[in-house]
Amino acid sequence: MTTSRRDINSLSPAELDDYVHALGILRARSAANPDDETGYDFQAALHNDMFVGPCEHGNDLFLPWHRSHLYHFEKLLQESDPPRTANVTLPYWDWLHPETTGKFPAAFSLPGLVEDRNTVATALPPDTLDIVTTETDQGEFGGFPAAHPGGDFGRLESGPHNFMHGNYIGGLMADPSTASMDPIYYSFHAFIDLLWAEWQRRNGSPAPTSPDHDLRGFLSQEKHKVADFADTVALGYRYELTDRLKADFDVPTPQPVVRRLLAAQPLSLVSAPSLTASLRADSRAEFSLAAPPAEARKVIVRLDDLKVPVAGSYVLRAYVHPADVAFRADDPDFADHYGVGYVTMWKSHRTAPDDRPADGRPHPHHPTECNARFDVTAVLAAAPAPEDLVLTLQYLPSPDPYGRPQEAPGLLQEVALKDVLMEVYG
Repeated sequence: MTTSRRDINSLSPAELDDYVHALGILRARSAANPDDETGYDFQAALHNDMFVGPCEHGNDLFLPWHRSHLYHFEKLLQESDPPRTANVTLPYWDWLHPETTGKFPAAFSLPGLVEDRNTVATALPPDTLDIVTTETDQGEFGGFPAAHPGGDFGRLESGPHNFMHGNYIGGLMADPSTASMDPIYYSFHAFIDLLWAEWQRRNGSPAPTSPDHDLRGFLSQEKHKVADFADTVALGYRYELTDRLKADFDVPTPQPVVRRLLAAQPLSLVSAPSLTASLRADSRAEFSLAAPPAEARKVIVRLDDLKVPVAGSYVLRAYVHPADVAFRADDPDFADHYGVGYVTMWKSHRTAPDDRPADGRPHPHHPTECNARFDVTAVLAAAPAPEDLVLTLQYLPSPDPYGRPQEAPGLLQEVALKDVLMEVYG
């Protein structure tokens, strides 16, 4: 039988009550025995705890690992108190669109679903739909195999996913070591899974990369390899789309285009001794650009080996603008005209299981660096004098878990990278 995961706003009070009832049973198991593997705390630890899971980030295992986590958790909910819970499914939260009232769906203010979160008004990621409907490269969308040269995070993770955790939702979700203790995690990631399922449908359901890779934390389960989680229908569920999502996805998918790298050249800082010094002085850094060769069909600015922080999270927003145009990031017209993208650096798991910074190292299973890419083709093509353009990276530390402005101690010193490169493709 194939079940349907539905928008949490479409659930009836009785359906929500059954969902909360099932969650309550799993919580009660953990209260009675913290080591109960069918309890809520152990299931959350599969994501949060370096000694139990932990989750996968920064590679092509990101999407199948989280699909696996949700799948096995949903089975526990359904088996918790049948027949009442037999048809319970994980409701998704459509965070592509703002709620009509409040910041989060009303259900997340109910007992059993409520948690302290960031309630400060925050703009949703602007590029989520574009990533799903226009990105045709599997690695660029969902992440690259660990051995891929120069590839790591996919755009869905390094942009919208990371931003939602650290900047929009906050609370427990702001930290990967506590994220899945908040029940909103499951609805948030159900929507990530929906977006992946839609991308698969649009792009002919390509075979997953790393199909034989084991998904850590699930080796005792019959389904524990990447290939086991390639198809939601084969797993027994599908997503019931709202009319609004159907309209969003009712656009053509572009044909894949294979490009070849023609040249890669480093960009130089403008009038600053170092990236850290520039960010400390102005919360931004400028790099000089050069006019690409005439045969260029695509131009990418690549941040090479950008360090994954431990102290906190931050966003780098990228702009390409004439050197004689003053940087005005708070001006919507400036941002719309010159903005070329952003990358969200969500803090890594700690090596210590508590809140102490310990030795300051990230979890060894997670990447310590990543690459970020900004497509500047259109901006360069529209510029009358591309050689007069500069790339500005704006540094924005993420707020505290409750939305208050802050900068974690030592975070700025963790903003480090190897090179800023301009890649030219033909």
